[in-house]
Amino acid sequence: MFARRKGIYFRIIHQPDNLFLMNLYASTREWEFALTVWPEDEKKDFLKRQFEAQKLHYERLFPNAVCRIIVLDNVDIGRLYLNKEDECLRIIEMSLLPTYQRRGIGTDILRSLLNEASGGKVPVRLKVEKDSPARHLYLRHHFVSTGLYGHHLSLEWQPDRCSLEI
Repeated sequence: MFARRKGIYFRIIHQPDNLFLMNLYASTREWEFALTVWPEDEKKDFLKRQFEAQKLHYERLFPNAVCRIIVLDNVDIGRLYLNKEDECLRIIEMSLLPTYQRRGIGTDILRSLLNEASGGKVPVRLKVEKDSPARHLYLRHHFVSTGLYGHHLSLEWQPDRCSLEI
């Protein structure tokens, strides 16, 4: 995994990172809670339970996943979970804290992953919530929908579908 932007690197996740990961997860759900009137403590409790459920789900479904903290200039800013399969490169999760979004960081990381997949001549697959703002990043990079599963779109990028603009 290589990102073009200077100062970005990926580090192994350790037990003390759980608080950061929980807060990151909560930040990715803020757009969903914009219209709710839940008390703050109920919202935090719900998000904590959802985070733990997601973590368990990922561990069971992708036991060999590569899970990393995204670091920019020695500051933890996100997470990247990948599963390298024979038939594809699967992005399980790519999240950035809101203050680091819309700066091209996610684009740089995604382009790096697309380059890796292109070299291996494998598609990149992922699922994203259909109303998530992150969906636009993938559509801009020529991902196409391959299905709808509940609130999630399955998206796929094929290396022969377009050339990378890097």
